[in-house]
Amino acid sequence: MSVLYALAGLLIIAAVVSLVLSLLGVIVVGALRILPVVFVVLAAVFFLSGGRIDVHLPDKWRRK
Repeated sequence: MSVLYALAGLLIIAAVVSLVLSLLGVIVVGALRILPVVFVVLAAVFFLSGGRIDVHLPDKWRRK
């Protein structure tokens, strides 16, 4: 009888772990879906607040 209890306990633990992992998957997928929107909003805030991008190339990269 204790084997059945152990098996039932393992099944319950497996179900809980499966539910947690599926919820984490939904959260990750949702975060990846809104990532472009967040990037555009952050870029707009950066440039509207006077942000500048300044690129300096090393001298050895320049063509002669």
